[in-house]
Amino acid sequence: MACGIVLSGGLSRRFQVAGEPWRDKALYELGGKPMISYALEKLEKLAEELLIAAGTAERAELYGRLLGVRAVADDQGLSGPLAGLYASLRLCREELFLALPNDMPFLPQALLEEMLSRAEAYDVVSPAFPNGLVETTVVAGRVRSALWVLGLLRGMGRSKVADLHRGAPRVYLVSPVGKHEARAFLNVNARESLREEPQYPEGPLRGDVSIERSFGEEEARAGRAPASLWATLFKGAYVEEFLLYASKGLYMFAAYALQDSHNAYERELGKLVARALKPPL
Repeated sequence: MACGIVLSGGLSRRFQVAGEPWRDKALYELGGKPMISYALEKLEKLAEELLIAAGTAERAELYGRLLGVRAVADDQGLSGPLAGLYASLRLCREELFLALPNDMPFLPQALLEEMLSRAEAYDVVSPAFPNGLVETTVVAGRVRSALWVLGLLRGMGRSKVADLHRGAPRVYLVSPVGKHEARAFLNVNARESLREEPQYPEGPLRGDVSIERSFGEEEARAGRAPASLWATLFKGAYVEEFLLYASKGLYMFAAYALQDSHNAYERELGKLVARALKPPL
């Protein structure tokens, strides 16, 4: 079995409505129950233990009291979803983990089961869309691998969940096209999102993608991990990482590798590519 984690540390800024009191997106009622309940119910079927990455200690206390699930505050050495993921993983007693955001209530159970199955052989698993965008906050993997990757990132000012994928040796990206409707990946960033009819973005990526690199924590620390985040950050050797992702149609990861270049023009190109990628809308 696995450790199930709900990422719920965001500030829900886009969810607010002018003139109305502030609403916690996780606790917003959808279909007669808090939105976060959908993620918890899916994870409960697959996980031995459940955790909520709540952001602050105050919200951790609130979620624990209202939802009856252990909630934890962010780790202070990281930022964004990585901070909540790392704090939660440190409490996991299982070999595998499955993490979901609190605002994707329509994710199919079959997809999550497939991701956990792939995690038996891979360090990190997420869905990927035809345009090369990876839904990194829907992520399964091996707890031990994720802990050393995130441990190396602590104190470096990194915040993108994609750093976990870029820093792990073995990564598997699952294509949901043809198996699940695009609405499965509807992200309820704003209340009007619920009225949208998502479609998969167009792109050349077809089928699943496997990345298998041969390095461990020691090689990563020394920057001796070609075509990975570690060679990019510690050696400035981003080109090999960029080419690996570009050659596999993983344009989001390729864009992030460019953004870590020392060249301002290449960084700007990476930002342009990343902005051009759209989730199902």
